[in-house]
Amino acid sequence: MRKIEPLVIKIAETKLDFAGVEKFMKEYQALEWYNRVKPTQPNDGEFLVELAGRSCYKSYGVGLNPNVTKIREDSRDYLTNVLAKGDGSILEHATVTFALLNVSRVTTHELVRHRAGTAISQESLRYVRPQEISLWVPPDLQKVSREFEEAVQGITGSYHELESKFDWDRMTFEEKKRVTSALRRILPDGIATNMIWTANHRTLRWVIEMRTDASAEVEIRKVFGQVAEICIKDYPLLYADFVKSQLSDGTYQYTPKYSKV
Repeated sequence: MRKIEPLVIKIAETKLDFAGVEKFMKEYQALEWYNRVKPTQPNDGEFLVELAGRSCYKSYGVGLNPNVTKIREDSRDYLTNVLAKGDGSILEHATVTFALLNVSRVTTHELVRHRAGTAISQESLRYVRPQEISLWVPPDLQKVSREFEEAVQGITGSYHELESKFDWDRMTFEEKKRVTSALRRILPDGIATNMIWTANHRTLRWVIEMRTDASAEVEIRKVFGQVAEICIKDYPLLYADFVKSQLSDGTYQYTPKYSKV
């Protein structure tokens, strides 16, 4: 058994097509706003959220919409007001993609409950035949860590014993797939897996809040604590309201001022 720790890596995010944005701004008579605001934007995702939100009211400047007599000039003020009002739909325009590495299927089974606003690609044990069982050991099992490791070693041995009954070199890929799929049924939920997970910012805010809560499973708190730190650092306007507090087990809870926007 190989002991591992969950690791989160951001691998992609929303990028703007600025030629298209400039054309849109010209048609919308909002080039003055665009030229003023673009240099101040920390990233494309938050810029897209603000751009989309202002399009709803044509609030890029006073005079574009006769009903609008004043606007929030500052992007931080604008997006904070969006969060305070709960206008979360515009946060769905921008996404972030993470590689969730060394996470258990316990965590991935929990995570798939958050379906809206996400895309998921997970390593398949129907096709991938593990050479060893790698997993994260929960702190609640420290008192029985030796017995736990022995149990995992027993499963590993049984798996490889069954695996050895087949002549893999003579099997077609289709045959390998079917047998690999059948053998995975004795593997534990705790086995490490990898997932590519994409979510929009509305979903991200909610999942961070829910999955770093003190009542959440400890492993998923460790995973989404890393996600929270990335989002707070890389998207300072959309996550400025999150407050970090340490829990008794050493993990952290991230609580937003504006919940479920």
